[in-house]
Amino acid sequence: MPFLEGMSECYRKESSEIKVEELGAVKYVEKALAMIQANIDLTSRILNEGLVEEVKSAFVQHYFTDKKDWVLSECDQMVAEERNNELESLYKFLKYIPNYDFEELKSNFKNLVEKNLIASITNLKGQDVHMKFINNLLECHIKYRNMIREIFDDDNSFVTVLDKVFVRAMKKNTMKEANIPLTSAEMLARYCDSILREKDMPDNIKVFQELSYSFKTVFPYIYESDVFEKFYAQLMSGRLIQNSVRSMEPEEEMVKLLQQECGSEYAKKLTTMLTDNKLSSDLTNEFTQTNVIGIKFTIKVSTNAVWPMSDKNVLKFTPPNVIENVMHQFEKFYLRKHNDHKLTWMHHFSPCELWINIYEKRYIATMNTFLLAILLLFQDRDQISFNEVNTFLNTDENTLARHVAILVDSKFLKSDTKEVSAASTFKFNAGYKNKKTIVIIPAASKRVTLKENSKIIKTVEADRKGFLQTVIVRVMKKQKEMCHNDLIAEVISKTEGRFSASASMIKKEIESLIEREYLSRKPDNKNVYLYIA
Repeated sequence: MPFLEGMSECYRKESSEIKVEELGAVKYVEKALAMIQANIDLTSRILNEGLVEEVKSAFVQHYFTDKKDWVLSECDQMVAEERNNELESLYKFLKYIPNYDFEELKSNFKNLVEKNLIASITNLKGQDVHMKFINNLLECHIKYRNMIREIFDDDNSFVTVLDKVFVRAMKKNTMKEANIPLTSAEMLARYCDSILREKDMPDNIKVFQELSYSFKTVFPYIYESDVFEKFYAQLMSGRLIQNSVRSMEPEEEMVKLLQQECGSEYAKKLTTMLTDNKLSSDLTNEFTQTNVIGIKFTIKVSTNAVWPMSDKNVLKFTPPNVIENVMHQFEKFYLRKHNDHKLTWMHHFSPCELWINIYEKRYIATMNTFLLAILLLFQDRDQISFNEVNTFLNTDENTLARHVAILVDSKFLKSDTKEVSAASTFKFNAGYKNKKTIVIIPAASKRVTLKENSKIIKTVEADRKGFLQTVIVRVMKKQKEMCHNDLIAEVISKTEGRFSASASMIKKEIESLIEREYLSRKPDNKNVYLYIA
């Protein structure tokens, strides 16, 4: 069409006369955007809709597409310096180009986010490293998610770039390079724990809203959700047992959130823990109303194999009479209701409050039952030898030495030897002074330690083997017959989001199932598996 050809030639000539080098990329982009808008306004008034689009296409070809490479020469600098107004114009400019994929802009955006994100989480130190880690992630995410929303017109392809950068930052290798000893899953679990323990925030709704936002933002980037669940359960059990829960409402809402995000099976044990906690409260009320016990007593009855506590390391010792009498009363009370149950007392998890009067000041000391038993021995004696303590408590020397050392370090006891041993003699420190009235002796507020991390990881690895075997059996039970590659692919798809299962991991569990005669190989094709009913 002569008209369109003429317009195209006119645009070609006009655009070639613009001295782009003198104008600069930024001003050229602004000029081109203003010109195309003026062109659209003019042609819309004098041409039909079809011609308007064709004229616009010719204009874009000469003013936008032909100048693209030159304009992009400043792209990396614009992004690196976060010149957002200029980037917004550049994005609008590039959007006019048909089928343009923004690869250069996305690549530079990726480099920017990656550089700043990794810098924000590298070499973090201190007891609150998990808070710094998650808060820095959130700050970075908010900043660049807003940038996408405001500068890049909420383009999903840029969101995908952002997501990939965060996923990579959460992986073990990146964490190791950033000199962070913990996994991202544990960092998030510890962050949740700190928020849920926070006593200074009176508004439970605000607490959960803050935690919910943080969790929903960070959790999708964690590729080992099963590791998070293990650490979360461990820390949650600590909060419930130690009565360190700021309120049950945020705890319950958090478990509901985990159910929504990961499915009811994922949070099944957490739900049981909350149920146990509620039933324990009811049991305590009923027991204290029907028994005269002389002390304030709260019981936590936890379902074995659900709570992340092992009875293999139970402290074996003779509790003080005031505790032992209550234990016997509760056992009779409980077993009348549940005569098929067995109770195991977990004294090393049991926090006690002891009022200690020193001259005119009263201290409220929190400790575990074992430490309480040691201190109560000083009610009617000034000093006592290591062996005498052991005679009363009837425990092993290593356990006793470790716990007495805690009381010596806390300044409640004095030892006549530098190191606590069987040769030591102890006195109660009548000159104990502390600005605080409430004193927490560390063993009573034990949280997950680095030493325990390896145990949790080993538990995760064992659970993964069981999970893979269950998935393999379910798939084979349904399919009856599958070739090796198809089975591997199917199992990998079913583990996505929970953990990253490698082909070698799955193959190992297939071999285990063959040995146990859940599966067999097809006689005429060893690459095909058969389900054994």
